[in-house]
Amino acid sequence: MKRLRSTISGQVFPFERIEEFAGNGESLEVAADGLAGARVRQGRRLWERFADFLPVVIDDEISLGEGSTPLLPAGKALSTFTGIARLLLKNETMNPTWSFKDRGSLTSIAMARQMGEPVTATISTGNMGHSMAAYGARAGIRAVVFVPRYAPAEKIRAMAIHGATVVRVTAPDYSMMKREILGLASGLNLRVVSGNGPIRAEGYKLAAFEMYEQLEGHVPDFIAVPTSACGHIRGLFKGYRELMEAGLTGRLPRMIVVQAANVNPLVSAIREGRDRIVPVTGKETVAEAITSGDPPGGAEILLKARHFGWLAEDVTEEEILDAQRRLAGAGYFVEPAAATSLAAVGKLRAAGKIRQDDSVVLMLTGSGLKDMSVFARQGVEVVESDLRSIRGDVEKILASSPPGGVY
Repeated sequence: MKRLRSTISGQVFPFERIEEFAGNGESLEVAADGLAGARVRQGRRLWERFADFLPVVIDDEISLGEGSTPLLPAGKALSTFTGIARLLLKNETMNPTWSFKDRGSLTSIAMARQMGEPVTATISTGNMGHSMAAYGARAGIRAVVFVPRYAPAEKIRAMAIHGATVVRVTAPDYSMMKREILGLASGLNLRVVSGNGPIRAEGYKLAAFEMYEQLEGHVPDFIAVPTSACGHIRGLFKGYRELMEAGLTGRLPRMIVVQAANVNPLVSAIREGRDRIVPVTGKETVAEAITSGDPPGGAEILLKARHFGWLAEDVTEEEILDAQRRLAGAGYFVEPAAATSLAAVGKLRAAGKIRQDDSVVLMLTGSGLKDMSVFARQGVEVVESDLRSIRGDVEKILASSPPGGVY
């Protein structure tokens, strides 16, 4: 039997509930009977092998081939930079729409199809809107995407090309916009999917299951997650909790909540030992994908951080841009939000909160192609040449140390 349950007070709601949060603002999560007997099945697809853990039916008619993303050693340069020998990168930019959001969109669209809903909506700074538009198109479900005024043009165009209706909303801040639009759901009988919804979090469990397979049953000591709406980090952790409940593992990873210093309501609350979030308003960050200044359901993350010993760290704008360059220098072009974790774990290692031999996974959440406007702040070098001078220019290049630019 499936139901929704609030994550702090334990209130129970029907599984079909359209509203994504309890009346008191608490996050909801899927609770299902029989997880103790859940098993990994045979199957080509991840969602086939872990069907016992999923509350919705998934098939090839809605899948775009998400998952199977690499989990690789970070390499010498990044390990040296952070001081962490066993640093791993989970490259979620390899999903169909180039971000981790595809895992949550898979289950969200599966839910809409299961409920017979011809239209679904989402609120997004860009990645989730692109993803929901693509998965809606795949399943023949119309998508309406609400974006803030500052959403990058690249992301808006990517949504629209899939046929989604994009609504750009002017609002004092993203969190206020999100609350207002979520409040429309019940009156319009429209399922509005946010980044912290219970069904979306079920999709993020799939990354935990995938890493469980890739690490052959071993669990990393830490998983660092750029955190905004909170759904990604709680979905990953829920995956490991359910693996433990099924007896497939005997331990849980410690999560690392990572935010930009300019918009850090969760990190500041965890650092100061508060059980309530103080909203951050009127501030912007180059990491535009993680700009929830007052995330709905954030109190659950504070509670889990205290109970399970999670870590939290924020990073400055300069540290974010530096981390993006370092990842690019190691072969990974990620958007600024995805780069925050590299800088954060380096700071935590320097503070002695992570040991050199701890295994640490960085979730690379979105591709650098998602936000090309960052190049206004990232200098790159292009050598201008022509056929008369090309030989001499190449000789100069070969004689000099590589500047790390684009040629």
